[in-house]
Amino acid sequence: MVNIIQKIIRIMPVILLFMLIFVDRGNKLHVIVFLGLLFIYTIILISRILYAKKLWHKEFNDDNYAKDESILKMKDLIEKFDK
Repeated sequence: MVNIIQKIIRIMPVILLFMLIFVDRGNKLHVIVFLGLLFIYTIILISRILYAKKLWHKEFNDDNYAKDESILKMKDLIEKFDK
C-alpha cells in the first residue's frame, strides 16, 4: 500500500499536467477535483521539505561538532562523519 502511494506521489506532477490540459473548466466537479489534488500535492511537498529540514538540523547540530575547532570547512566535517 505504501509503495502504491509513493508511486502515485512520484507521478503526480504528470497527472496534474494532464489534468490541467484536459480538464473541463466549465464542469465544477472537474475543477474542484483538480484544485483539491493540487492542494494535497502541495501540502505533501511542503511537509516533506519541512521534515527533511528538521531531520537535517537534528543530525548536524550536534554539540560535539559545533565546539570542535578542527572543523573549519564542510570537507573537515565530512571527514569527521566518515570516521
